[in-house]
Amino acid sequence: MPKDKVRVGFIGCGGISRAHLPHLSKWDDVELVAFCDIVVERAKKRSEEYGGGNVYDDAATMLKKEQLDAAYILIPTYAHGAPERACIEAGVHFLVEKPLGLYPDDLRKLSKEVTASGLIASAGFMNRYRKSVNRVRELLKGDTGILLDGGWIGGPPLQREGDYFANNPIGLWWPVKEKSGGQMVEQVIHTVDLARYLMGEVVEVFAFAARGFNQKLPNLVSNYNLDDAMVMSLQFESGAVGNIMSCCATQQGGGIFLNIWASKHTAKFTEWAHHVQIYRHNEPGTEEIRGDIEDIFAKEDRAFIDAVKSGDASGILCPYADGVRSTLVALAGNESVETGKPVRVRYE
Repeated sequence: MPKDKVRVGFIGCGGISRAHLPHLSKWDDVELVAFCDIVVERAKKRSEEYGGGNVYDDAATMLKKEQLDAAYILIPTYAHGAPERACIEAGVHFLVEKPLGLYPDDLRKLSKEVTASGLIASAGFMNRYRKSVNRVRELLKGDTGILLDGGWIGGPPLQREGDYFANNPIGLWWPVKEKSGGQMVEQVIHTVDLARYLMGEVVEVFAFAARGFNQKLPNLVSNYNLDDAMVMSLQFESGAVGNIMSCCATQQGGGIFLNIWASKHTAKFTEWAHHVQIYRHNEPGTEEIRGDIEDIFAKEDRAFIDAVKSGDASGILCPYADGVRSTLVALAGNESVETGKPVRVRYE
């Protein structure tokens, strides 16, 4: 029987929770019943803001005590594994924000455990729900992509007054590669995921990194050891090729972009919203689609909540196992940087 209300708990109450909570708290078919964070004050604050649910500092305890239908796992990259397995043990469906982890062997194992559990599990790659992205995906079904070029170019993590990393908990772990996986894994993975979503499976990567430039800057967040920039070349199963860049070193310019060239179409995405301009062979002008800005997380969450209510997960555009595959591609880039060799992506 479909559920009238989905009882939801949050595991992790940091900044990304604010992308989900405002609309979830307004939906009549969602009840926010519990909030968990290792910094319990954060959980208390979210509870006070969004309905007064019970507060915990341990996810397993919350999952045992509360009769939840679904959980949101919104935690740093290095902390994955135990919360997902706690959801499996409790039989609670979950949406987990990207990236899904740091350790390839455990990710492959966990993906099998999630699949075997039969739970509805969504990976938080929200760009798959954008109108612009799905328009290009439909075009490429009949005109296979040949070449891809994309990247996220931004500034270094500084701790000066007003800087994002100085004023948010993410500054404690994002600049440390052993905790975040680096910019390619933690941030640019959105572009890695779109590469797979639009161009098909990646079979091999080869990557180089630039290091040592940011270390010369004043006000750099302590313990910083990310790659200042990284370039990862991709070989797709189709025979197509691609290039994805990350950079957290420039304090001037930058941005997000993704370009795809096929035989009869070219698509050029820009900005976080992934606005797109589509060019067609022998046709004047372009088709322009503005990317979803305000409601993209709501679209992703609506698909997940509807799946939990109905038991039909077909509306989820990035199931957990697929999100794991995107994570494995990004992690293969890190492996290539360290070994200096091409790396075949092992999904199984």
